[in-house]
Amino acid sequence: MLYFIKHNTIHTYPVAKGCAAVREQEQLRDTVPYEVQECPYCMKVWPGKKEE
Repeated sequence: MLYFIKHNTIHTYPVAKGCAAVREQEQLRDTVPYEVQECPYCMKVWPGKKEE
């Protein structure tokens, strides 16, 4: 899985449904650094929500 960091928040690439982040020139990476916040839409699994 690939990730990108925008405004000190990490998102998956492509972004999950519900996430409004848009990747522009951000570097894609395959690791999650410790010093960034996690996007609740991209990085969390919400109860009752299934991936479609």
